[in-house]
Amino acid sequence: MAETKKPIHFTALDGLRGLMALGVVIAHVKLAWFPGAHIMMDIFFVISAFLITFTLRKSIAKGRSIQLITFWKRRLLRLYPALITVVVVYLCVAFFLHDNMAPLLKDALTTLLYVSNFTKLEGYVYPHFFGHTWSLSIEEQFYLLWPIMLVLMLKFDMLWRIRIPIFLAMIVASILWRLHLVDAGVPWSRLYYGSETRIDAFVVGGLLAFYWDDLIALSNRSRVFLNLLRASALALLVAVIVWDPKIVYYFKWQQPVVLFLSCLVIVLLTRDDTAYLQRFFSHKIPAALGVRCYGIYLWHWPLIWLLIVHTDLEAPAIFAITMPVTLALSWLMYKYIELPILKRRPVITPAASP
Repeated sequence: MAETKKPIHFTALDGLRGLMALGVVIAHVKLAWFPGAHIMMDIFFVISAFLITFTLRKSIAKGRSIQLITFWKRRLLRLYPALITVVVVYLCVAFFLHDNMAPLLKDALTTLLYVSNFTKLEGYVYPHFFGHTWSLSIEEQFYLLWPIMLVLMLKFDMLWRIRIPIFLAMIVASILWRLHLVDAGVPWSRLYYGSETRIDAFVVGGLLAFYWDDLIALSNRSRVFLNLLRASALALLVAVIVWDPKIVYYFKWQQPVVLFLSCLVIVLLTRDDTAYLQRFFSHKIPAALGVRCYGIYLWHWPLIWLLIVHTDLEAPAIFAITMPVTLALSWLMYKYIELPILKRRPVITPAASP
């Protein structure tokens, strides 16, 4: 695999994530504009794994090493200050609205420990104040273990040489395990919120990062492959509109298809050209939303929860309040909390190969 000299940052992926973040808000308000909007979580996971592994891959290529402590520090500084801010603000709001703070404090604790998804596997009920942070928990569990696995593979050359078969085996194992759970009649929540039932999304994204250069080169020389990439974008859009991840059947075969299509769309959007989709998602408005999508993700659900529980507002009115308030809060948090910390994070500087 040839090592790319292309910058890590892909503006079109920012734009895609930004628009998907708005889609998640719409879905949580329960407006029927995107029936399968929850599918976007699978797409988020693949994009996230691709970007993180792309960074790790560059580190490996430069020095055949991964600075684990530096990597985890960077992740913690990227995520934790904003997360603490949102949790503290909403707990302060809840203090004036709720007599019993125990469930909210438990919700906050599991959120801050990145284990909130484990509280939703069985006996699923309407998600609480920080119920949306299940996806953040699964992400961080993966990013705790993924670089460790890569370090172990680097330590033993035999494992590194067969890393691709190992990744493929992990993907197949995750799919087969989901099929077993579906056949065993587990509740939908066990499939949707489980860490191991989502592992293939991250491994697929990581595998894509290792073969990104080759796929980009193939798209540049093969018109057939390029047309396949374009068709995948339309197919993924149709899947988001038609399929429903809120039913058990989705996990039998539709989820792996969504992961595969997500990879193709990532390749399409990271090509170095000026095609319509790249220009659309690279536009300054979607790109700005993408840069701030973490804040949008954190702020929106507790606000929706407050409006649903404490008012009689209908969905359109809740959306009309939630969207501008969420955007304003995410803009402020990015400017005054996230960005200053991002500029001061430690830099990964791999040691030279011996």
